Amino acid sequence: MLSLPEQIADRICNAILAGEIGPGERIQEIPVATAFNVSRGPVREALRLLEKEGLVTFSPRRGAQVTELSIEEVEQLFDIRAALSVLAAQQAARSIDPTTLARLSGTVDAMVQGANGDLSATDYIALSSQAGQIVAGASGSAKLVDMIQSLSRQTLRYAQLGLMTEERRKQSSGLWAELVEAIRTGDAERAGEINSQTIRLSRDAAVRQLKEQRSTEGKTS
Repeated sequence: MLSLPEQIADRICNAILAGEIGPGERIQEIPVATAFNVSRGPVREALRLLEKEGLVTFSPRRGAQVTELSIEEVEQLFDIRAALSVLAAQQAARSIDPTTLARLSGTVDAMVQGANGDLSATDYIALSSQAGQIVAGASGSAKLVDMIQSLSRQTLRYAQLGLMTEERRKQSSGLWAELVEAIRTGDAERAGEINSQTIRLSRDAAVRQLKEQRSTEGKTS
């Protein structure tokens, strides 16, 4: 069961990922404490948890605010996540149990059907994140799971940018289906390659979107 600060951190994280709190925006402790009917202590602890995950930064004058990453930092985070995800997929292909494989397969089936149907981008991204957690968990390494989960949270709001189009979701779901088959057949090398490719494609799409956004902002400023 999550502690109170962890519950608050999750709620703030979800708000960040949903775009309700934008990059560079302040997170004021008093309104959050009021919303949860708690003192500022648990809120401050929650913000420190998010700081460890790179979602929040603290400055002397502004307090807590949502981290605003440069394009170079986004690329670096995705590259690190891709490297770790290779290890997770390889180990999952070697040691996944039938129950976990069935969960992964069911999640990916929903992604494939949704990408070709009316599943919203938000729902697709939630399934994609769930599938990634299943693969990481199947690696059997608690340390690897923690590292991937932290990087996933830091990069998810940027990955969302690259999965907003139906074309990208179809491409992504196709790779996930290939990954399931590689894990099912125990092809560790192929599983690692596919998982890396999936994340790097998300990186490239996210960076393109960020560049377009900043180019547009530059023209209107």
